[in-house]
Amino acid sequence: MNRKYFIFGGSSYIAKKFIAKISKKNNVICFSGKKKEAGIFNRKVKYIKTTYTTKHINQCLKKNINKNKKNIFLFFNGVSENKAFYKLSNNDITKIIKINYIQPVIITQCILKSYFLYKPTFIYFSSTRAIKGDKGISIYGSSKNAIKSFAKSMSLEYGELGINFRVILLGLFKGGLNDKLSFEQRKNIFKQSSIKQYVSINQLTKLVNFVINDYSGNGSSIKCDNGYF
Repeated sequence: MNRKYFIFGGSSYIAKKFIAKISKKNNVICFSGKKKEAGIFNRKVKYIKTTYTTKHINQCLKKNINKNKKNIFLFFNGVSENKAFYKLSNNDITKIIKINYIQPVIITQCILKSYFLYKPTFIYFSSTRAIKGDKGISIYGSSKNAIKSFAKSMSLEYGELGINFRVILLGLFKGGLNDKLSFEQRKNIFKQSSIKQYVSINQLTKLVNFVINDYSGNGSSIKCDNGYF
């Protein structure tokens, strides 16, 4: 069956690289709260600027979802504080939880309410570092752990209907959020990696393809982190 990808958090570095890769053969609907960036999107990508309200998401889904294709929803939503907990304001904490957890949960509910019969696949992106925990990412880590638990609960609720929920735990990519890490932080992460290399977009694309076709792992997390431990 032909695929149609719906990308949330489409302005992130990894999402843009992933979109460039998959849009060579697939139609992509890209949602983002930011403006379109020149040179990133081709004719197979439809870009939608959104405020992530349920009303707007429902309107967009109604116009773009296709019952004759395999609809895949990927959540690249992610923001990290990368600083000590005591330095965070209430607004910092609220923003991180909203982007990393509340938005994906509300969007998932919108999709399930109207399109569960289409047997969609949901893939949420987290990181091994977030699940493991580390200095300076207390809210990022806890919000990503919450998404991991959410995906497991959803699989138990809806797995029998043929709906697949998965979490992919990412490692260190060159660019994006990881550019905000200090040299020492990146060095320490590489020390904890089996092969001490950045993860590539090709590796990620291959893993996403595997996850889409793998229903035996419904509700589970799978790593794409070059052996980070």
